[in-house]
Amino acid sequence: MTAADVAAGPAVHLRQVTKAYGPVRVLDVPDLALRRGEVVALVGENGAGKSTMMGAIAGTVAPTTGTVDVGGQEVAAGHPAAAAAAGVAMVSQEFPLVAQLSVAENLLLGRTPEGTRRGVLDRRALHRQAQAALDELGLDISAGQRLDTLSVAQRQLVEIAKAWARRPLVWILDEPTSALGPVEAAMVLDLARRLADDGGAVIFVGHRMDEVLDVSDRLVVLRNGEIVADLSRDQASEEVLVRAMVGAELARAQDDLPAVATASVLAARGLAADGLGPLDLDLNAGEIVGVAGLMGSGRSRLLHTLFGAQPRTGGTVTLAGTPFRPRSPAQAIAAGVTLVAEDRKEQSLLPAAPIRWNLTLTALPRLARRGYLRPAAERREAARLLTVANVRCRSAEQPIRDLSGGNQQRAIFGRAMATHPAVLLLDEPTRGVDVGAKAEIYRLITDAASGGCSVLVASSELEELLRICHRIIVMAGGRAVADIDRAEFTKELIMTWAAATAPTGGNR
Repeated sequence: MTAADVAAGPAVHLRQVTKAYGPVRVLDVPDLALRRGEVVALVGENGAGKSTMMGAIAGTVAPTTGTVDVGGQEVAAGHPAAAAAAGVAMVSQEFPLVAQLSVAENLLLGRTPEGTRRGVLDRRALHRQAQAALDELGLDISAGQRLDTLSVAQRQLVEIAKAWARRPLVWILDEPTSALGPVEAAMVLDLARRLADDGGAVIFVGHRMDEVLDVSDRLVVLRNGEIVADLSRDQASEEVLVRAMVGAELARAQDDLPAVATASVLAARGLAADGLGPLDLDLNAGEIVGVAGLMGSGRSRLLHTLFGAQPRTGGTVTLAGTPFRPRSPAQAIAAGVTLVAEDRKEQSLLPAAPIRWNLTLTALPRLARRGYLRPAAERREAARLLTVANVRCRSAEQPIRDLSGGNQQRAIFGRAMATHPAVLLLDEPTRGVDVGAKAEIYRLITDAASGGCSVLVASSELEELLRICHRIIVMAGGRAVADIDRAEFTKELIMTWAAATAPTGGNR
């Protein structure tokens, strides 16, 4: 941060900002100034008040009391357009993009392209400017593509490019790397640093502690809507942050993983699908196998093919020695293979439905008699799964959309385990959940393996895979390029293989 940044005053200043819903106060910030030239991490568990604070700055939440200044000027409360005009841009977890429009139309949504006259949209100018914004970030995305043809990770990158193109004074990044692989995540962190170095202020929210500590100059910790710590980078560590967040020391991972049996559960030979393979894969009972790789490496394709959600084009798969060729997810579940998908909101949840429905969906055949659902049996099963997955809620009858991300994800795990699967497929199982919820999900994974379940987990978080896996398969270009035992685990080895520059050793 330069002397000019200090002289220009704070980029954002919150004074006596509170937010209450009825008698419940969810945010109480007497005074907080975010300076130009710094990246400030906003840290806290789900429900700590982070989203409310970001919303107050971005204009999507109207504070109950207090004022928010951006660039020295008070911004009208609850007016996103006013915040944007003052220089605030936000990258949201929810991707507020329009699936039916092109990438170019989404990138410049709400802005008039240069060259537009008399209210007539200049589509060539729109496409040209959008493509320039994508090219600047080195994204292999065409401005003419429809948004709904892109992957979750690509949509995240479009949202990032949309905000970056505005060169905001204040850039709010809410879980910007949650859907990205290591290379793309590093690019986003570099952009945050560049904007701060150019005199802007970046508010960074993330649950990957290594990223938070790497990118931030300052870390503000929220708990129960209040600031409980405001730390410089030198004062912060993972243990210090977690203690401030939850009031307890970080629970360390157990060194002893569940024992792996010699019994083969799933074996694939020459498995191939569109953009995948051919590859071989073996899973034993009680084994947790990670799948690492860069974005587009084929991690999700592998899981979706095994789950019957993507057609297989070649190879054979056996499940407990029996040929396994599901033509739909329903057939896979019936055979003992289930998936926890990457995007819970789009692929896993019935948001307006009760938690009970979301928990028992896969168990309905077992809970029915002569084709009729037994309500009492369903309620008992829902209560059991709430306990197994440690879902915190008022009632199994409340809509699942009312839960935090971590509780929603635990509920999805509960539903997956309701079928007593032989193979559990996990695609980014802790995406968008806080540290406490991650620890709970890791417990659910190890509990499943301890019960003899084979777990195949794809994750862009290397720390996660290093922590919970017996082996890690590295994918590149749709193929398995390495199979690394726990004794050989290093980030450097995994990333070297992921980039398809193979070292000697480490590949079985």
